[in-house]
Amino acid sequence: MKSIKKIVLTGGPCGGKTTSIQKIVEEFEEKNYKVIVVPEAATTLINMGIIPASLPTFEFQKRVLQLSQYYEKIAYENATLYDKDVIIICDRGALDGKAYIDKEGFEKLLKQFHITEDYLMSNYDLIIHLKTAADGKEEFYTLENNSARTETIEEARKKDQLTLNAWLGHSQLKIIGNDTNFEEKLNKVIFEIYNVLNKPFPIQTQHKFLVKKINLERLSSLKNIVKMNIEQYIEMDNNQEKIYRKTIKDDILSYKLIIKTDTNINNERIRQEKNIYDFEYYNNTPSNKQPIRKTRYCFEYYNQYFNLDIFDYGLTILEIDKINKNQPIILPDFIETYEDITDDISYRNGNIYAEKNKMMIIKKNNI
Repeated sequence: MKSIKKIVLTGGPCGGKTTSIQKIVEEFEEKNYKVIVVPEAATTLINMGIIPASLPTFEFQKRVLQLSQYYEKIAYENATLYDKDVIIICDRGALDGKAYIDKEGFEKLLKQFHITEDYLMSNYDLIIHLKTAADGKEEFYTLENNSARTETIEEARKKDQLTLNAWLGHSQLKIIGNDTNFEEKLNKVIFEIYNVLNKPFPIQTQHKFLVKKINLERLSSLKNIVKMNIEQYIEMDNNQEKIYRKTIKDDILSYKLIIKTDTNINNERIRQEKNIYDFEYYNNTPSNKQPIRKTRYCFEYYNQYFNLDIFDYGLTILEIDKINKNQPIILPDFIETYEDITDDISYRNGNIYAEKNKMMIIKKNNI
């Protein structure tokens, strides 16, 4: 039977919700789930010009609740139309409004909508509270990625706690703090979603193998397999790596900018992702460089997740996400490998890109 899971990402400002949503979409769409993202109602209203300060608090929160319920209704109705499992990710949920209005005002809201707090809470399968960077990672606190937010560090901490209080009592409330680096924080989000899906969580260490031969007929016959075509340009500049990526999946094009920046704080690396328009992609890709082009197949085999990357010039790499460190690797019997390249950094995308363009320059000069 098809599964529909409804998950809330909440927390104070600058907690990592936006980046988490991007990672969730990428992670689970590759695993053949449909991911539907419900935008934050308050931000939508503010961006429309409906500013909280221009309305009484009750009236603004009434519109927030009304819009969020409408968004979630549309999301669920569309989720029922897909013939695959669906994950609905809500950028904040109905109870977040409790952090922005007094108790009496929120109770009045519930009466006007003829609903109860328990009813709203029971609508969600999982609540993930991402602690604001203002609580423990103050050096990373910023509001640059959300023009609708204006909170100081102290205000952010207060909103974070009030938001958490609003969800206390939910049986699947998970709190993710700032006791690790940001990459690990994102991994914890993914881990909690795998848990609620009752699926094994792949650890982040990948094993890579060079592929000699593939039985494409067996590969294409797998029940759950995702195929996508990827093109990407990679810019390296001191401590920063920019990746412009174009993906074609189910004949739909999408474009993304990924920025990885090294820091001097505990050897942490900040990863930022955002969707971009096609003209942004083409305006920022150099005409004198050749992109990496590859076809990626994502599939499950004996409860293990694999990515099979077939590059346009013949290089083929099989990657496996292990569930735990002691798990034996079971390679697909329809794929023949000949070398373990897990620790060979020359097969990282950035180095493949650099080597490809180096060879293009040599070839051009020899003509």
